[in-house]
Amino acid sequence: MINLRADINIKSIIKQLADIKDKQLPFATSLAINRTAQKVKEKEVKEIIDVFDRPTPFTLNSVFIKPSNKNNLTAKVSIKDTAFNGAPAAKYLKAEIAGGERRLKRYEVALRSIGVLPDGYFTVPGEAATMDVYGNMSVAQIRQILSFFKANRDVGSISNSTDKTRSKLARSTKSRRGISYFVGRGGNGKLPLGIWQKVFSNFGTAIRPILIFVESARYESIFDFEYVAMTTVDKEFDGEFIKAWEFAQRTAK
Repeated sequence: MINLRADINIKSIIKQLADIKDKQLPFATSLAINRTAQKVKEKEVKEIIDVFDRPTPFTLNSVFIKPSNKNNLTAKVSIKDTAFNGAPAAKYLKAEIAGGERRLKRYEVALRSIGVLPDGYFTVPGEAATMDVYGNMSVAQIRQILSFFKANRDVGSISNSTDKTRSKLARSTKSRRGISYFVGRGGNGKLPLGIWQKVFSNFGTAIRPILIFVESARYESIFDFEYVAMTTVDKEFDGEFIKAWEFAQRTAK
């Protein structure tokens, strides 16, 4: 019989394991949180594509992550609430997420300030409105309307129309039709309340609805941001933590 003996310093081993645990556990947890947060972001972007009609790149890029670290084991997945120009996504998506009345758009505020858009009313594009590839009203046409009604307030924006420029806009030529805008006041069988365009051509004149005024602009909640996030966390975090812990052990120093 051969006797084998090994002298093992069990206290030293326990201490080394504890050191690994203390150092690597926060690292692994943070890594798992951030990888899960990335998956939440991807799911939120996919949800935006699924529930909205032709979302703009600005909207798709509005979901962002504030990552965790070893000292702060909390990651944040949210929608940007600031924008260099125009309304931030968090504001115009708020009603889509929570439901309720949407906020006034900037051009609606401008039209209301000069009395064109009555208090309590919002706008929806008319049948003849010029729309962009994302299903939104053309910025150029909005600017033209604001200019026509002398509602521009932004520094550096297109100047407000004068009588001369209005007259020129209404004059038709061989290459283009003349146009002007007016407000239909509604009621008593008249035109629906809104902004209408009068078109002048060699064939006569026509009127077309550009913006219709409505008393309510309520949105149903169609983008459940929290539900998408929580179901993704429930599904993904455990697996991400196991992978992160295995990685932390392999790379432990």
